[in-house]
Amino acid sequence: MLDISEAIIAEIIDFEIHVDDDATIGEAIGSVALSASMEIKVNEAYFVFGGPEAFLSIPNQGTDFFGHFVMRCMQTVGVTSTREMEGELIKVIILDGKVMAIASLKDDVFFNPLTEFPLVKKSSHETSRYYGHD
Repeated sequence: MLDISEAIIAEIIDFEIHVDDDATIGEAIGSVALSASMEIKVNEAYFVFGGPEAFLSIPNQGTDFFGHFVMRCMQTVGVTSTREMEGELIKVIILDGKVMAIASLKDDVFFNPLTEFPLVKKSSHETSRYYGHD
């Protein structure tokens, strides 16, 4: 469980959508994988929240972590489009150099993908990082 008393204020610099069209993915599933990330600035340091290293979703295959991530980021920040996120101030919890959760300045309702994406933790039979693929 994250300690919300450790939250610090940060600025959203950018929100990006990532397409991973690596040939091995295409051969394995006949599709691409999607991810999204938020670039966050704390003082003079930059961090990434989400992104391909955290999760990838294969369209129309299993759980849609990509869509859930985008929706929850927008809800948390209180915007109706991803473009509106740039320049917004938020609270973040950083552990081991990684942004683990974000919240609005208005409340302490944190979005933490590890708790909301129950399949992100690889099970013993899962060998890929393409979460949401059944």
